[in-house]
Amino acid sequence: MDRYRVTEPRAEQVATAQGAVSSALNTATDPTAVVDAVGKRTDDPVTDGGVGTLTAVFAIRRAVFVGEQGVDPELEWDDAETAATHVLGVADGRAVGTARIRFVDDERAKAERLAVRQSDRGQGYGRRLMRAVETCATNSGANRCRVHAQRRVAEFYRSLGYRTVGDEFAEAGIPHVAMETELPAERDE
Repeated sequence: MDRYRVTEPRAEQVATAQGAVSSALNTATDPTAVVDAVGKRTDDPVTDGGVGTLTAVFAIRRAVFVGEQGVDPELEWDDAETAATHVLGVADGRAVGTARIRFVDDERAKAERLAVRQSDRGQGYGRRLMRAVETCATNSGANRCRVHAQRRVAEFYRSLGYRTVGDEFAEAGIPHVAMETELPAERDE
């Protein structure tokens, strides 16, 4: 799986990508078709490290969180889009998954919005995306990484070395738990 990053995109890039996803929603027959519909509606390839990459990121998130999990679309895109680094996983020329990372402070990063297309789950893409996020955090000086894990996938994060650090809470109407791990001093991409 190849990985493409967009670090702290400009507001115009975010708006353009979100507009492409919204437009594709009008032609997609089901939520997961949004990802493929977006690819046909933009001249920017998913590998451009800019609007094309962001469009694929937002399309995957929209399909998974809004389409599959019923998250309110108003909650899916937030004010943190321009303050985050977005990571897109591409396999065989197809966008398969995404995650984003933000820095809580100089020593802690927060991994967010990990999503893998339904058709590509079970192939290790989520694990590889999390490792890419952790590498980004480590290389930027963070020594810890936190996630707000949906309760149903907390075991996945435990398998990556995360431990629960708080009580269960609801986020977007879904049960979550805060988890955290220590990061190595160095990590190769």
